[in-house]
Amino acid sequence: MEGFIIAMNRSIREDMVVRILTRRHYYSLYRFYGVRHSILHVGRKIDFEIEHQGVYMPRLRNMSHLYRDYERFIDKVFVWQQFCYHLDRHFNEAKELEPFYFELLDRHVSALAKQEARRLVCSMYVKLLEHEGRLYKSNVCFICGEKLPNIVALSRGYLLACLNCIHQPKTIAKDKILNVFTIKSLMNLDDNECQVLYEVLGEGL
Repeated sequence: MEGFIIAMNRSIREDMVVRILTRRHYYSLYRFYGVRHSILHVGRKIDFEIEHQGVYMPRLRNMSHLYRDYERFIDKVFVWQQFCYHLDRHFNEAKELEPFYFELLDRHVSALAKQEARRLVCSMYVKLLEHEGRLYKSNVCFICGEKLPNIVALSRGYLLACLNCIHQPKTIAKDKILNVFTIKSLMNLDDNECQVLYEVLGEGL
């Protein structure tokens, strides 16, 4: 089966616990001498098999690397891996997931080599928020309930607030962020505005 490596944790000696997102499951699999295996990198898509061992954690077997062009660019690899780390924390202890999450990664990984990585993952996050019913499109501050000004504070989860309601706010024009929410793209933002969204994404999903 195919899946994305979302997280890896060192176990005993050189063994690894590898967390893999497939179309409908989020697996935690054991790999003996995993730290020696060159295929094992967060963010990569692999083909693999699972060997069940009774009550013990299933084993990751017969891996093959499904290469993507973005892997030639270290800066894109870093941004993609950071998004995967956030996904792992977001999934928490989930074992079964909707196909949406796998399809979100699978649909965008092919575009990553040609698109600016920060813009891409931020647009993915907006789509994730909308899918989960968390995309904030209201014209009032999520803290005080007052009508939002033309320049708003952007909080974790891309929630919008008044500047005075957030300590050391990251700011953006209201019309621009609402446009992002509508078109699910950062194409109308400059690099500084894009960086604001990326920094907020870094606070977690």
